[in-house]
Amino acid sequence: MHEGREDAVSPVVGVMLMLVVTIIIAAVVSGFAGGLAGSTKAAPQASIDVKIDTGADDGMGGSTTRMTFKHLSGDPIITKDLKIVTYYTNSTGYVYKHEQTASSDGTNLYGFGSLTRVPFINDMRSGYSGNNPSKDFGNYTWYTEDVLSTGNTVGTSALFGFNVSDSINNFGPGSVVDVKILHVPSGKYVYDKEVVVR
Repeated sequence: MHEGREDAVSPVVGVMLMLVVTIIIAAVVSGFAGGLAGSTKAAPQASIDVKIDTGADDGMGGSTTRMTFKHLSGDPIITKDLKIVTYYTNSTGYVYKHEQTASSDGTNLYGFGSLTRVPFINDMRSGYSGNNPSKDFGNYTWYTEDVLSTGNTVGTSALFGFNVSDSINNFGPGSVVDVKILHVPSGKYVYDKEVVVR
């Protein structure tokens, strides 16, 4: 009778050990899954208005092609976390795709040799654009009511990756540019629309 009891203990201990091992494995898997989910950044929520105007005032009595991005409402956005992606199909059917990031090259907007990474923040409290890193895309936080600008035709061409003045591209009022603003840490778009050129 004694031996029967000892035999009965062995399966119970085995089942208990298997249960403990299962619980430990479940805890480890849960910890890894929780850690991975916790490291994903949330995308900022913002309402953004984008305009492309071929008849914008150049401030000298003429006109220029300027693109503007206005933060209408929502969360502040750190621009070094953004990638602006544009797509445009020219008159021959060629698709221009361009990506602008905080590490993109600066552009000589006004022909004086001073460089600006577009779109710069259009706020004179930071001074003039051109060899002024605080104005360059990727170096500032974008708050409600702030306007970002390409400045002129040269800056707009730099942002699109093609010369908007070249007739082969047939770029002008009525043209459509697909504009996406990607929040890189979250992998989510904060803006994704087709913009009709004015």
